[in-house]
Amino acid sequence: MAQPFERSFSFDSGYFRERNSDRAWENFGREWVDLNAYALEQLNPNERWGFSREGEFLLGSALGLYTMNVYKVSHHEFGHGTRLEALGYRTKYRSGTTGSTTRAPWQFFGRRFLDPFNDAYAVYSTSDREFTSPVRRFVNADGTLTNDGKILITTGGLNNSMAFAGSLGDRMRERGAAHYSEWLPYTMARLDATFYSRGSGDLSDLETYYSNKGVSISKTDMRVANLVGFALSASTWSYLLGTGEYATGGDPWVQGISYNDFALPDVENYLTTHGMSWKLSSGYRWDAHTYFPFAAEAVLTGAGQQEYSLGVRQQNWLWDDSSVNADLRLGSGVGLGLGFSQRLSEQWSLSLGWDHFNGRNLHGERNAVSFEDGESSDEIWARFSFIF
Repeated sequence: MAQPFERSFSFDSGYFRERNSDRAWENFGREWVDLNAYALEQLNPNERWGFSREGEFLLGSALGLYTMNVYKVSHHEFGHGTRLEALGYRTKYRSGTTGSTTRAPWQFFGRRFLDPFNDAYAVYSTSDREFTSPVRRFVNADGTLTNDGKILITTGGLNNSMAFAGSLGDRMRERGAAHYSEWLPYTMARLDATFYSRGSGDLSDLETYYSNKGVSISKTDMRVANLVGFALSASTWSYLLGTGEYATGGDPWVQGISYNDFALPDVENYLTTHGMSWKLSSGYRWDAHTYFPFAAEAVLTGAGQQEYSLGVRQQNWLWDDSSVNADLRLGSGVGLGLGFSQRLSEQWSLSLGWDHFNGRNLHGERNAVSFEDGESSDEIWARFSFIF
């Protein structure tokens, strides 16, 4: 089977630290997955220097474990960092308990290649800040964190991992297919809490912070929730079945599972300041050029809150080689995302977009670029992509 979709590698305005963009780093993760898949294809037995399928599979798994762990840990720590930066705190990243620190996420990402399996940290001081957020549910007037502020920051890493895995599932539903090698980064990210260190750390801290709110969420609850959502997600079974088929002689393309043009859903779980939420994500394929993703998220353990999202992905609507996307999120506030992409040539494209975040929404709480002026913030972005 021929490759069913194009790949890209991009420069995004959100890569600048000052932009504080989860969106950009999540997109980089998907492109990093694609670059790893491309490298893996060079090990194919049909290539001049290829290996047997078994050798390709084993070497590819080892390569993926190394390179995707570098990304997963960096992205996890960046999740802490984006929530800190959104509240005004100057974040630094460090590998190991005595390693040198850097404020640059890209530099931290590069350093992880030389130290991929050491502990990693996003460190900060409440006295070292660029501004004091006026959102009093997160930050006190003296710049110290409230209990909810501590939850927001501590959940940032695990939520970033879950969102990245969810974005791979979203992409497979929209495209209808994925590369089998995505099973490893998808699984690593989906089960971040399950495989989290048994010692002190985010899970222990969150157990305490939730207890302070009168919400009963234990470390075991968080680990088990990852496993339950993983087992109940259609993407999980697509990856497992497709990878198994490839290992026994099939093609490398994993097929999404749908019924009457409705994609079977994924179940993600997030940790919010209200409690643990569950998100059901699916989509509907209208025609070859039009796709409608939709999702519903609700806090079931803690103070109940619901959020609903509906989007549209349209190709060649305005003119050839262009695409538009829009997303509307309705919860305690309104969130909005708009994007436009134009193919400039056979190998280059340009994308422009605007995202409006409302911190009262579950998605906005996790992704708002800043709480400097209150709950709402906006990101206007551009991305220049090389197509391969």
